[in-house]
Amino acid sequence: MEKVGDILADLRPIHAPMIARCRSDLLLGAASSDRPLLKDVPQLVFMISSESVEKACSEVGEYSDEMMVGEFDRFFRAQPAICDFVVESTHESGQKVQELSLFLSYMIFKAVEMDTAGSVTKVSPETIEAGYRETESWMERLSQADATELHASIAASLQHDTEPYLLQYLISELNEPMDDGTELKEEEKGEVFFVAKTVIESLKSQSKGRIIEVD
Repeated sequence: MEKVGDILADLRPIHAPMIARCRSDLLLGAASSDRPLLKDVPQLVFMISSESVEKACSEVGEYSDEMMVGEFDRFFRAQPAICDFVVESTHESGQKVQELSLFLSYMIFKAVEMDTAGSVTKVSPETIEAGYRETESWMERLSQADATELHASIAASLQHDTEPYLLQYLISELNEPMDDGTELKEEEKGEVFFVAKTVIESLKSQSKGRIIEVD
């Protein structure tokens, strides 16, 4: 298996077309037939605000390819357990799945940095394992829904999750074609989502916790 550092150093510049799609209307729950809405959530405890996600997207969108490689290297040094988990979970899944999983995991990390003024502690393998189990439970609850009820179940889960804005960002990215015009298969999208959701669960401990009212 390739070393994590080699993979991060060799990542293609895939971030630009993704960041171009990271618009505030998606993050703030703009009306769309294929995306769950956030605007009807009255009050929830959010770890990461929509502003932090949007700020992370905006900043990363200004990076050059060289800066992006440096950022991935910094991400690996700051969160080696997360990077190991992502690489090990996707090493048999193809380059696109692995690269997208790493990029989205980095964006989650970046948004947490924005939200906590850069004070992100190193996540342990034990924390990731707990996040993995929580994600399994979350996916199991969704899998019990009938096909006709799946969209409603996802919307309900998104609205009641402690990370609706990060989840909305993940879903919007997975619903878009890759930069070469191809699309991931549904099972590949599911794999990327599972990995990224586990990263979110693993970083929840960074939250100071606060109530944000959504109009």
